This record gives sequence, C-alpha cells and structure tokens, in this order.
Amino acid sequence: MVSQFEHLKLPRIINIELPRRFHGGGGGGKRTDFIEHGKHLLDQLSGLTETTKQKSNPFLLDPKLIFKIKATKKLSEDLVNQTGLDVLAFEPDKAIVVFSSDLELREFRRRLENYSQLTEGPEYSYLGAIDELVPLGREDRIGRLLELKPVQPDELAALDLELWHTGNRKEMKASLAHIAEKLKDLSSDTAPMKMTDNYVGDYLCIARIKVTHEVLEFLLELETVKEIDRPPQPAFERTADYNLPISSLPEVISPPEENCGILVIDSGVQSSHPLIAPILGEADVFPDPGQQLIKGRAEDVNGHGTSVAGVAIYGDVENCIKKLSFDPTVWLFSARVTNEKCQYDEDLLVETQLDQAIRAFVDQYPNCKVINISLGNAEQIYMDGMKQFRLAAKIDEIAYQYQHKNIIFVISAGNSYHEELEYEKLRTEYPNYLLNKNARIIDPATSAIGLTVGSLSYGRGSTTEPDDVRRQVIAKLRGYPSPFTRTGFGVDGMIKPDVVDFGGDLALDFSYRESLGLPKVSILEDAVASVSVVTLSISNTEDSQSSLFHICSGTSFAAPRVANVAAQLFTKYPNASSNLIRALIVNSAVLPKEIPDEFSNGTESQKIKKQLQIYGYGQTDLERAMYSAENYVVLSEDNIIIPVGKFHIYEIPQLPEEFFDIEGTRTLSVTLAFDPPTRPTRGDSYLGVTMEFNLFKGIPKESVVNAYVDASKTGKPNEFAEISMEILKEQYRGRSINVDLSPNSTLRKKGTVQKGHIKLTKQAKRYNNLPMTLVVSCNRKWANPDEIEIQRYALVVSISHSDPQVNLYNRMRLQVDQIDQRERTRARF
Repeated sequence: MVSQFEHLKLPRIINIELPRRFHGGGGGGKRTDFIEHGKHLLDQLSGLTETTKQKSNPFLLDPKLIFKIKATKKLSEDLVNQTGLDVLAFEPDKAIVVFSSDLELREFRRRLENYSQLTEGPEYSYLGAIDELVPLGREDRIGRLLELKPVQPDELAALDLELWHTGNRKEMKASLAHIAEKLKDLSSDTAPMKMTDNYVGDYLCIARIKVTHEVLEFLLELETVKEIDRPPQPAFERTADYNLPISSLPEVISPPEENCGILVIDSGVQSSHPLIAPILGEADVFPDPGQQLIKGRAEDVNGHGTSVAGVAIYGDVENCIKKLSFDPTVWLFSARVTNEKCQYDEDLLVETQLDQAIRAFVDQYPNCKVINISLGNAEQIYMDGMKQFRLAAKIDEIAYQYQHKNIIFVISAGNSYHEELEYEKLRTEYPNYLLNKNARIIDPATSAIGLTVGSLSYGRGSTTEPDDVRRQVIAKLRGYPSPFTRTGFGVDGMIKPDVVDFGGDLALDFSYRESLGLPKVSILEDAVASVSVVTLSISNTEDSQSSLFHICSGTSFAAPRVANVAAQLFTKYPNASSNLIRALIVNSAVLPKEIPDEFSNGTESQKIKKQLQIYGYGQTDLERAMYSAENYVVLSEDNIIIPVGKFHIYEIPQLPEEFFDIEGTRTLSVTLAFDPPTRPTRGDSYLGVTMEFNLFKGIPKESVVNAYVDASKTGKPNEFAEISMEILKEQYRGRSINVDLSPNSTLRKKGTVQKGHIKLTKQAKRYNNLPMTLVVSCNRKWANPDEIEIQRYALVVSISHSDPQVNLYNRMRLQVDQIDQRERTRARF
C-alpha cells in the first residue's frame, strides 16, 4: 500500500441488545452401483496398461506401471497388496500411489472382474471404495519451482531428479546409473549433460542432473520419475554475509520512552550486547533472588533468549544487516526462567516463575504490554478431548486478571522433529506428517487468549556445497510450513496456531559412514545460513571482531516476529485493548501464495480445515494491520461491553458501485476478539463465555432486529437460532440472506479470536442495495451469573479491492460519518 490512512469506526446500531441463540447440523451416503462401477474401473485399467505399452523413451528403464488410486475411504496397505500392487505413497484425501511390475495387472483385473460380477468368485466389496484409477502424467512430475521457472530451450539447467523408491536400493542405484549413462551418451560439447551427484537411501532416491530442455521432456515422461525440480536458491552466499563484527556496527538509538515494550520470558539476554543494551529496559531472574538455583543472574549463558530477543526487537534482523541499519521501535524487557542448559529448574514451579515475572514487569512498566514465550514442553502434546495444560491455563488466567493492563501473550507453537521418522522420511513424507497427532501443538501453545504462532520456510536452499545433491532442504518454497512446525487444533477444537511467520527450514545431509557401508542422514543446523533465521548471538563484546549474529531455525523465532508487530501496533494505538491488537493482527493475516498440494486438495471443507491446522488464519501484515488505504478499508470498534446472553448489531455501509464494476479481487473479512474467563477443570467448555458473529446481506436491518426480537419472545432459548433464521427465511423465501464467511461459524466460534472472510464476486452487487448487517452474540457457558455479567470485545471489519485505483476509503468514510450522525440523532429522541 502506498497511502496510509487511519482506520474508520464501525457503525453500531445503538441500544440493540438481545438474547442469545443456538444452532447445529449433519449428513452421509453409500455406493450401490457396484456392477457398473466395476466395469468403469476395468475400462480405466485397460487404458492404463495400453498407454504404458505404447511409450518409447531413450531413458526407458525396467517397465513399471505407476498410477494413482483415488478412494472414497482409506484403504489399508495390506488390502492394496492383495490386489498385486505395491504402495509407493499414501497421499491426502485417501489417494494412494501404487506400482506393479506386471504390466497386465492380472491379479487386480481378476478381482475387479469378480467385484463387477463378470466372473464368479469372492465379492471383494472393499474395491467399492475405489473411485478412480488415474495415470500420473508429465504435469504431476514437475516440481513447483520448475513450474514457476521452466527450463528455456537454450538453457543447460541444474535440476533435482527424484525417482519413486520401490524399496529395493540395489534396483534404485541401477536406475540412477542407467540415467547417468544415458545422459553421458546424449551429452555434447555445447551441452555437457551429466549427473553430478546422487543419493539412494531406504526411502529416498535423488540425483542432481544438468540437462537441456529437450532431454528434460524425455525424463518427464518416465513412469519411475516422481518429481523433477529446480534446486532452491540461497540468500546468503557466505557465512561472512551475516558475520558482521562489532567494529562495523552503526550507532543504535533508543526508541522513544513511550513506545511499547516486549517482555521475553526465556533464558535471559546478554545485556552488554551492543544491539540490546540501548533498548533493554530491565532484566531479572525469577523467582530466585538469592541466586540459589539459577546461576548467572539475568544474563543469558545459553543463547536462546538473546536470539529470541533479537527478532523481538528488530523483526527482520537479516534485512537490518543488509541495510546496515538498526532502528529499534520497541523496548526490551527480559525475565530469565531457565538454567544454563535452557531448562526449567526441577525445584521451581514454572507457573510461579511466570506469575512473578509478569507481575514484576507489567506492574512496574506501563508500556510493557507484549509477552513473548518461545518455550514449550515437547512431552505435553495436545490430543483431541484433553483438558487444558497447566502452564497454558496459567497464561489465560493472567491474561484475564490483567485485562485492565491490556497485555498480549505471543507463544511459539513448539518444534517437532518427529523422532519417530528417520531423517529421510522427513524429506519423503513432508508435509503430510505435519497433520499427524505427534505434530500437534504443545503446552503452552494451547493458550486460548494468547496468540499462538506457527512457522514458515523462507524457501531457500543450502549454501553448504550447493552443488551437492546430498544437501537437501525439506520445505523448499517460500511460505511452505517449516518441517518442524506444530499444528492444530487446540482445546475444544480452537483454531491454533492463530497465525504463522518465518522460522526457517531444515537441511538434511545425506552422507555415508564408509566404514560400515551404511547411509547416515543428519540435520545441518548452524552450518546452513540460508535456510535459517538470522538473529543476535551471545558474543565477546570486548573483541571488536567478534560476531554479533548467528543463525537458527524454529518456531521460537517465528513468535517474536509477531510480538514485534503487536508492540508496534500498541505504540501506534496506545489506548487500544489487547483484544483490538489481536483482532488487527489476525484480520491482516493472509495465507502464503504457495501452499503444498497436500493442503489444497479435497472438498472445500477438507481444504479449509487442513489449512487452518497448519497456518491458522495466515501470516500477519504490519502495514495492513496499522493503516487503511484508498482500496483497503478497516472499520473497527474497541472496548465494547456486552451483557452475557445478549446481542449487538452493526451496520456495514454500502459499497460503492465501482467496487463491483472494476475488475479485480474483492475481499471482505470480519474479526472478533474477546478475553473470557477460563477453567482447565471443565471438560464441557474451557471458556466460561463464548461469542460468535453472523453477517446478513440484502435485507433491511430492521428485519434482522425484528427477527431476533420475535425469536426471543418464544421462550425457547435452545431454539433461538433456528427460530430467528426461520423467521427471516420465511420472510425472504427463495433468497440468500446470510453471507457465507469462511471458515464457517462452527469452526471459528470455538476460539477467542475469530475471523471469517469471503471473496465477493460481481454478482454480489445485486445485494448491495442495502447495507450488510452484522450480529455479534455472547453466550454463557459455566460462568457464574452473579460474578460475570458482562464481556468485553473488539471487532474489526476490512474491505479491500486489488485495484489500487478503486477509491473505496473516502466513499466509506463519508457513509460512516452519515450513519454515526443518524444514530446519534436517533439516540437523543
């Protein structure tokens, strides 16, 4: 955005507070046309085998028939093997990639003939789960980087070739040797093609090749090729690029005294670090004033806290190094709660440490409003149906008790290195394993009121021997989920993580233990600059040539990027509630442009659910959170108090005609944030109060108000939603009256920060004759009516058009002023 305008006020219809409503739903189905279905599969089978026989290719290997089985329900590997097929991969949405050396597929054909009653024999009814038999074609074998940047006709391209691993390492080595020999035969002085490196493990078969466009086309037709892709490119060419000595540092100026501060609860910080000292408000160790248990006072001897603090202060440290400019906008506070091994002391309660640290800093420093926690317990993985963890519950309790201080907790989702998987499988099974139960978020990332942050990859490759195919990064594309990130959902099905940000990638080293003749796979960590986050390190400040930076990967370093955004928003809006800051952060979040196919397939509901588990609501954007623009308008309300069991009704102004007439992407989103009481002992609901919202279109707001009033008079609170919707549907029979925001209310209403969005088409113009009506409701769960009568919340609505020429802001501002004046006038009479 070029322009930077102040956000607008969201108009609320005054004095409309009505009782709460409820709702529910369900569905199912079964195959009965097995005879015709079986014949259809046999026809597809014949097509597969005939296509394979006709193929001719200079690289032709031992013939294998490789195809995909699409199924309506999951088939076990044992059942697939019984059909004479071998499983290569289980993909999302119940699809299975299989192969067979029998090009006639005799056993599979025999069973299909029995299933379709063409021959007598067993029924094999499980074959009814198969939807389609789909050949894998050229497009399936093109990696995303290669798709984005195709090989040019005159180019000799370095590419990564991966073959489908059949489980026979000897056979795979022979296949690579065959390809290498053919490349040598096809090579010339002008096009010196070759295989420069290769690796064959138990699950992975890859090679680095240099080929022309013409030869690439031959390889893309090979059945045994799984994928061909360009290697990801690194950002740092040498470690010296981030190894900036103290003597090269520019002067660092402290931010204004009133700017917001971030409390990093971690292993402490190096207070003498020249990029920390001018910004450090205070550092202490908790709760051990006598230094009996945690040695070294508040100083960081491990390095983790200093690294987290570097990102919290500067956001993108790598960019600061490139510009050679460090301009901090936030203050830093540090609470050390771990020992020199970055572990909690066995004699201290973490909950007590956290409580004392919060009270010490937040009570003393009014500008200390953002608390970053990049620590987690990897042994406490959240599973569906579990109650809230202790530490997460303590965070929620503090957030509720400190509402008057408006503090925000930003918490890393936790790192999962999937020790049950061999390192090779991290590469071959990425990203599917991110949805495994062992990849779920950990304590305290399950906090309901805190913002939980997952991690994204920068989409860069290894700089360590970049031509060596054994140096393999896992995620590869910018915005793909980091291979170590943890995923949702959270307690009671809450959307977690809330947002994501950059935390790096992992690079694998496929090297050999020559003495044993066995493959050894390890993770390259600090040796791989390009895949990692660049941040501050503990260093020798007396040595002018000592480096101030180092590299690391983890969700620990994604969280402080969001904490930095939260602090900048608090500085911009010093009177904002913590709910408004959370709502602005989530409302500005968008999904990365590139999403793995595994999370983009399936029905719309399946796709949305998987993406929410991985990304939450997406990656936040500071500028969109802080400012409106000509073609992007944010309307908000803050510190709104609603009686529990009541409704508030808002009016979204009519959109200008040019919003629909000019081509482009039109988006509307609504974000609600509230901070209810919580209780970990409750299995029925962790939240004592819940809230939700619904958006109506094309009908007068008076109709919505009257429908809720009439429903409230029935005396059936459990049927309130159904009754009110029935009233509206009867009144507007045959018309679509509610805006279908995504995710739907059932998914989003489980959390304390909720976002629903929709892309508006040109056809939506026909509903624009009247303003949209937004209904916000508040429901009591277990909260005691004598103790909790009200709930506070913040609400953000944003409307945007992709064309910057659309003058949306000024037209919306005029309407907001008119509505506000109208409601004020009505309130006086």
